[in-house]
Amino acid sequence: MKITRITAVAIRIPRDITAARGTAGSPARLAPGKSNYRFAENYETIYSSMIETALIRIETDTGLVGWGEAQAPVAPEVVVAIVETILAPLLTGEDPLAHERLWSRLYSAMRVRGHTGSFLLDAIAGIDTALWDIKGKHYGVPVCELLGGPFTTALPAYISGLAGTTTKARVAAAVEYQQQGFNSFKIFMDESPAAILDLHDQLREGLGPTARIMIDALWRLDLGGAVQLGRELDARRATWLEAPLKPEDVNGHARLAAAIDTPVAIGESWRTRWEMKPYFETGGVGIYQPDIGRSGITEGMKLCALAELYNVKVALHVSIGLGVQIAAAIHVAAAIPNLLFIECNPQVWLAAERLLKSRLPIGAGVVGLPAGPGLGIEIDETELNQLVTLNS
Repeated sequence: MKITRITAVAIRIPRDITAARGTAGSPARLAPGKSNYRFAENYETIYSSMIETALIRIETDTGLVGWGEAQAPVAPEVVVAIVETILAPLLTGEDPLAHERLWSRLYSAMRVRGHTGSFLLDAIAGIDTALWDIKGKHYGVPVCELLGGPFTTALPAYISGLAGTTTKARVAAAVEYQQQGFNSFKIFMDESPAAILDLHDQLREGLGPTARIMIDALWRLDLGGAVQLGRELDARRATWLEAPLKPEDVNGHARLAAAIDTPVAIGESWRTRWEMKPYFETGGVGIYQPDIGRSGITEGMKLCALAELYNVKVALHVSIGLGVQIAAAIHVAAAIPNLLFIECNPQVWLAAERLLKSRLPIGAGVVGLPAGPGLGIEIDETELNQLVTLNS
């Protein structure tokens, strides 16, 4: 079997950013502006007012087609250009089942030319996921079976973000999810530490003592502020403090982890073992959060094994995107022994189903495995073509 064609397409899906505020992909209020890309009102990171991602399609000479997706919430056209200009020509004629060799070849192809921590790795991740989809379809089994078989088919999930413009609305949203069977919630620090602590305390009052509450600081704190917030969370027995410092600060994360009891949760910012190794070695990782839309399945499994080596639990990061990268994350989550959680944003997952022929398997506080070979999802190509036409 040979690869005959690789195509990539940028996807944009409109959304109500006011209704989505406080959830994954829309954690903060955006500053006014006419562009789709706007700074968060209280810190210097840009977000899109739409759901944006890059889908990748790999065709073979046997007729099998594999789908991949790169985590590209901003400027997915960059990923598309990398795939079409650099990566696709390198893979045409190759064996799609040789995922290890092909990942290594693509990673090495641009060494010292932006081959780490970049859009290039996101593009490789999307291609890698498509290769696994082909491999599962070729052997007629789900991807998680190829990864060694599932440890569980009911993956513990947490709700990522609570929509609403007021604390009262967010607490009400959490209570509604709790009634549906969820009991773990992540909230985003889009304003001050005092404001997030107040939200935490009101959630605790509304949800009761058994609920697990996690804080995502969105990389906004300095070390002193992170220690101060972390000690407040220690007293509240929070489940973790996520993304507290600038992601480049290896030693800062280690010093923070040593200063507080609340686990420090990081991982979504990095794509490879080489990037993550220093954080594990210095003790800066309490909960590891890989994003398969950025690492791909091949490297993602190695990253989870690295976490296991350091006795660190894994909470798969699943941010804004479509059903392909969500399905890929589910298969990896099912196939690792050190799973703690998989991230679930029901609003994003509902939008993701727009391009799928069947719904994603969300249950009462858990996520199931998609049925069928490969990733277990089918893209509605008629709907995809209509969406691409609207975007053009």
